[in-house]
Amino acid sequence: MATELKSSKYRCPHCAGGDFAVTTTQWRCTGCDHTFACAAGIPRLFVEDRLGSQDRKLRDTFYDGLFGRLYQVTMPAIVMPVRPLAISWPYWIAYGIVLALILGLAAGLITALVAGAFVAAALLFAALGLILWLLSRQSWLLHLMWVAVPAWLSLSRKPWVPSESFTAVHERVLAPLRDAGRRLQILDVSTGSCNSLYRHGWMSLDADYTAIDLSETMLKQGSDLMSAAGVPVDLVLGDAMELPFQDNSFDVVLSYGAVNGLTDPAKAIAEMARVARPGGTLLFLDEQMYDAATPMERAYFMKVLSSHNVIHHCPVEAFPPTLTDVRVSQVYQFYYICTARKAG
Repeated sequence: MATELKSSKYRCPHCAGGDFAVTTTQWRCTGCDHTFACAAGIPRLFVEDRLGSQDRKLRDTFYDGLFGRLYQVTMPAIVMPVRPLAISWPYWIAYGIVLALILGLAAGLITALVAGAFVAAALLFAALGLILWLLSRQSWLLHLMWVAVPAWLSLSRKPWVPSESFTAVHERVLAPLRDAGRRLQILDVSTGSCNSLYRHGWMSLDADYTAIDLSETMLKQGSDLMSAAGVPVDLVLGDAMELPFQDNSFDVVLSYGAVNGLTDPAKAIAEMARVARPGGTLLFLDEQMYDAATPMERAYFMKVLSSHNVIHHCPVEAFPPTLTDVRVSQVYQFYYICTARKAG
């Protein structure tokens, strides 16, 4: 039996209506009669044909691919040159094993060719080619093999202290929200595994949580995390550039590590502003190089860390006029946090 959702926070991507007949397998807009299927009970509130080309590509080849399925391993591997050895050492060990295997096969191939052992050379060549082909399927991983050590050495030789830290930015935003005196509505855009929503202080608020992502693979991981933590959250499969929510629905709109990689970052930020309530807060984090980066650090940033992005900085020049009190903080060598308030 269908449950009627009327004048809800949701908005039909087809007609912008807010009334749905909801079951565990589908949502039907009562305004235009369009039906949106569910995946594991999560509504797919987007129009496939209207997805941006970059968003579809990242979903299909990245987040719904091997990277997303192994996200708990692949994401720490990407950032191991910028993380302390105390927490990144298992990834360095794995990296060392793979690198030693590649170099060993290459050395064996040269030795076999010099000795005229062509059968052995052919086998070594095939093994080496297979490993390099597998690495090239994820180009960032292939580049990581040569740039990881020099980038880590470059970063290690010069300590860097931000003018406002990651923790300080969050506390600046969270402190007044804790004193709001009412239940807040929080939206996390491109939430992925819900890790950032769960771990960066937002659970300390008296709030209802909504999380949206385009990848079923990632959102199911988010569902598992929040379920294990006992945190109720409304999960939605949707397009960050056409958020399926009504105007002025959320007190806080978040996004961690997504804006720079979307087909149209400016449109996505405008959508985040649209669904925020007047006086509401926006906070998003993404990649941006710090001013003192060396050539090797820039190579790591462009070839690995920011390789999937369409822009490589906070796009403040494209912000809608509804956003005020904009502050961009370089919280790590390669990451910024932008905070803003919606006027009104």
